[in-house]
Amino acid sequence: MNFKKPKLIIKERNIYFPRIPWVGVTLPLDLSFRLPSLEGLSLGQNPRAIVLMALVVSAAVLSGAVYFAIQGISPAPVWPDAAVYDAGRAQRLGQEQIGVGEKQPVEASSPTMTLQLNIGSARISELVFEDMSIGKASGLTDSINISSTAGNIICETLLLEDVEATDFTLATSTAYAMTIATTTADGLSISPTLASTPVKYAFGSTRGALSVPAVKGGTFDRILISSSATSTVGQITFKRVKAYGAGITIGNMKCGEIIIRGTDADESVYGDGSGIDSASFTVNSTVTVQSSTLIGNVERPVSVK
Repeated sequence: MNFKKPKLIIKERNIYFPRIPWVGVTLPLDLSFRLPSLEGLSLGQNPRAIVLMALVVSAAVLSGAVYFAIQGISPAPVWPDAAVYDAGRAQRLGQEQIGVGEKQPVEASSPTMTLQLNIGSARISELVFEDMSIGKASGLTDSINISSTAGNIICETLLLEDVEATDFTLATSTAYAMTIATTTADGLSISPTLASTPVKYAFGSTRGALSVPAVKGGTFDRILISSSATSTVGQITFKRVKAYGAGITIGNMKCGEIIIRGTDADESVYGDGSGIDSASFTVNSTVTVQSSTLIGNVERPVSVK
């Protein structure tokens, strides 16, 4: 049987399909319809003004939505904003300088404004903190803490100069040479162990080392420097840093030299007000040194507030 090919015939506004012999029907589609009028709806004497007002209202609503959306986005913290920074990760990513950090998780019981640097397995030229105020009235264990949970932080020089704090503890570390000079404390207990094993570390070239910009000025509740693996730092320096509310704890360090000093009388001060019979400045016997120098240190009732 032979069938005729269908043809589409457009005539004016009507569309007709040709008769299909074996079906016997025609399908008309009329495109000449128009929208019905809406009774009772009028734009008044000035429809342009109404349209313009609608556009203005729409723009205002859109602008408000965009504004509040932007307000809800917080920028990433950049060193030295209070945050947690991962130096080891930055170096693994090939960065030359410490970059953005992560906001600290909120501690419901004791939220803090903390500057935290994790340096696990990183190689850093120097860490410098100068002319800063640290502390919080309550809720903190330390105002400054330097420690390692695995391995050690290897440092050519650790320097604390003209630092004030409620107390100071140095434990489980080594130093080729240790100097404590012109320091006033509410009780001194300095009892390192002399041994020939400590090494005089030298940092060497800064090529490939991560740069961490010096922090000069500013205030935080606390500063935390931690390491989850053996890390290397050329020099760690705290100068003219004043802390209250909690003390300073340092441990798991391997240093070429440790220096704690005041540039003048009563510039390097540690005391919690408990009296000189309860030492506020302690160097434990777990600290091993090749040599130690103690000059001009004074025990005196002191309370840092």
